[in-house]
Amino acid sequence: MDNTDQHHIDLSQRLFIELGTSLLIETSGKLKSFSGKLVGMKVGNYLIVDISEVEPAATKLFKEDQVLVKYINLEDIFNFSSVIISVLQQPDHLVFLKYPEMVESCNIRSEKRVDCFIPVGVKIGNKQIQGTVTNISPKGCLCSIDYFKLWKNINDQKITLFFPYGDLETLAISGDTRSTQKQAYQIRLGIKFNEVNQFAQSVLTTLVPALRI
Repeated sequence: MDNTDQHHIDLSQRLFIELGTSLLIETSGKLKSFSGKLVGMKVGNYLIVDISEVEPAATKLFKEDQVLVKYINLEDIFNFSSVIISVLQQPDHLVFLKYPEMVESCNIRSEKRVDCFIPVGVKIGNKQIQGTVTNISPKGCLCSIDYFKLWKNINDQKITLFFPYGDLETLAISGDTRSTQKQAYQIRLGIKFNEVNQFAQSVLTTLVPALRI
């Protein structure tokens, strides 16, 4: 009799991702993307994602649905394809995902970002709040904002950052949110700029002298 364990776990498959990490799950359904939190896993078999903060009526997920999952680790963005194994509504709203066979880096940074600390205005949809840009490159930045109830819809909306310069002037740069990560009472947004013209470049290099454009 062959005693070989057909479910042998290859430890090289282990994801370098901590429990509690925020995940962005993209689907082909009506709800294009929503956020969850990794709460468990069995290496080589499945991942457990808590989506209790998402309205159940807004997440019509079914067994065998194909999804794309993105997350941030060590300031790099990773993604992997998976399939929904099952969905539980009680006692918590949990999604079981097939353990990924391959994880890829999808870092949008083609250029190295420079650490900085720039208070900015952030406009998301019809809402405008204050935020802080903590690193920046000619093509994007990382911006932290305070938590607000509608933050899960950020990935479906345009975003505009208002950089103060001079005495009373502001520079508006629009972009797309490519990643979100909730940490305590703040949300970190990975933003890719749509276009940075020559004037905007000169303002940014004045605000961040170490930035090379």
